[in-house]
Amino acid sequence: MTSAATSAPDSSVEEPGRQRKRGAELERAIKDATIAELADGGYGSVTIESVAARAQTGKASIYRRWPTKQELVLDALGDLLAGPLLGAVEMQLDDKISTRDALLTLVRRITRLMTGMGGDAMRSIMGESLRDATFCGTFECDFFDPRKQVLLGLLERGVRRGEVRPEAVSVLVPEMLAGTLIHRVVVRRRPISDAELVELVDEFVMPAISPR
Repeated sequence: MTSAATSAPDSSVEEPGRQRKRGAELERAIKDATIAELADGGYGSVTIESVAARAQTGKASIYRRWPTKQELVLDALGDLLAGPLLGAVEMQLDDKISTRDALLTLVRRITRLMTGMGGDAMRSIMGESLRDATFCGTFECDFFDPRKQVLLGLLERGVRRGEVRPEAVSVLVPEMLAGTLIHRVVVRRRPISDAELVELVDEFVMPAISPR
C-alpha cells in the first residue's frame, strides 16, 4: 500500500532534465509560465505540473514557494499588474505630475497589460471567482483590495494638491475605473483607444472628483 507521504510532492528533489534556474530568475519564469497557462487553457487547466513544464523547472521549486495552485495564480496575476500601480506610487513623488496626468498614465499602462495574454489570464480568474465563493473572497482580499488602496492614496495626494475634493476619496472611483476597463477589454474583448482613455479620465473621472 502506498503511504500518504509517498503521494505528497517531494520538495527535496528536482525533476531531472530541467534547465536549472535560481532565485529571482526562477520565480520570474514560474510566474510567467503561470500567466501563460491561464491564458491558454483557463484556471481549471492550470496544474503545478503544467507550470513546471512550461517554466522548465521541477515541481519542488514551485511547492517550496507556493504551497497551493491558488496562491501561485494570485501571486502571478498580482505581479503582472504591480508595474502600473508601482508606477503610480512613484509618480506621487513628483510634484509636477497632476492627478489627471497620473490617472491617465495609470489607465494607459493597465490597458496595455489587459490586452493579449494578460487579459486572457484575468478572464479565466474572473470566471473561477464566479464559480467558487471562497476563491472569490481570496481574490477580492489579496488582489483587488491592495490595488484599491494605491488608487485611494493617489486621490488623497490630489486632495492635498487641491485637485480632488475630500469626499471624492472613495472606493467608488477605483471601482469605476477598474469596472470600465475590465468590462470593455476583458469581458467584451473590445479594444479601447487612447482617445477613449483620455475621454474616460477627462469627461468622467475628473469631473466626478474635482472640487466643485
